[in-house]
Amino acid sequence: MDVIYENKTRTIEYMKSDGLGPTVHLHKELEVVYVRNGKSVAYADKNSYLLNPGDMFITFPNQIHYYKTVQRGEYMVIIFSPDIIYGHSSEISKSIPDTNIISVSDNKELKEVFDRIYTAGGQYKNLAINGYLNVMMSLILPGLQLKTVNAENNSAFYNIIDFCTHNYKDDITLDYVAESLHLSKYYISHLINKRLKQNFNEYINNLRITEACNLLRETDTKIADISEDVGFGTIRSFNRAFKQIMNVSPAEYRGNSNALKRSF
Repeated sequence: MDVIYENKTRTIEYMKSDGLGPTVHLHKELEVVYVRNGKSVAYADKNSYLLNPGDMFITFPNQIHYYKTVQRGEYMVIIFSPDIIYGHSSEISKSIPDTNIISVSDNKELKEVFDRIYTAGGQYKNLAINGYLNVMMSLILPGLQLKTVNAENNSAFYNIIDFCTHNYKDDITLDYVAESLHLSKYYISHLINKRLKQNFNEYINNLRITEACNLLRETDTKIADISEDVGFGTIRSFNRAFKQIMNVSPAEYRGNSNALKRSF
């Protein structure tokens, strides 16, 4: 199972979708899904939940999560920094909940919050959503039992992931990361294996191939130049890693993406 670390740049991201994505990922933000219509299975760490209309799914910072859409419908997805939660950001950043699913149908106040977020608009939309998210958290936190994760491990893990996310295009090695972060390379390797279920080189290659896919889809940059841009030393190593992760060559991936665009 390949896990992608998503480096978010906005404090709040809000979107509506007819389905939920299968990409296994984590980030330092909270993620909330509210099901208006449809049915999906949501996974958080080692737990799975069936989401029906009226259900809310929430993951806390650095929880690995992904989805499988069973029935397309209407989903609200909100990703937001714990820093916006007044007075509790530090507690939330260091905790995971005992459950990741909440029935909104049983809580009129909570349902109204999601209805207001759904209809929010205008110049102060983000300000309004910020306020609604604080109300939402005030309604759900009393019903959750928060378990404090190992703060030292969590902080070190985030620092490692953040450093790799910003430096994977360079000639990055485990020794280089260890020296830069003043951590044991064996400790770094242990954390990556434990949390992401892959070794250091596999993780770096996944970051590089993810960016390569974006460039192949969205630009006309030559494949050899993309290989160099994302940090591979040779086109041969790029092609080999790409085929291993994506099951097609870079040229085939670009061709398939272009064909898909033309079909719309």
